[in-house]
Amino acid sequence: MNWNRLYAFVQSTCVVWGASIGAGIFWAMVVTGLCRFAFKLEEKPAMLFIFCPVCIVLVAYWVRKLPARLSKAGMLSDDPSRFGPWFKN
Repeated sequence: MNWNRLYAFVQSTCVVWGASIGAGIFWAMVVTGLCRFAFKLEEKPAMLFIFCPVCIVLVAYWVRKLPARLSKAGMLSDDPSRFGPWFKN
């Protein structure tokens, strides 16, 4: 097994998912706060009907968009397309 590829895979997975979850939570909180202010919603319905769906959609969006942007910024070691399905040599 090529440990450099395994390390790069784990690093890119953790960085992409961590950044995606962080960005999704942040923007979902902003949208939820604006909706609570605009529509005078209580906390529980706002979190259930606005925060959760918006957060799930944004995390999915960022998981698809962030790898290219993070690679361009130099935060990822290797390009994920170079990883083989079973870490081929």
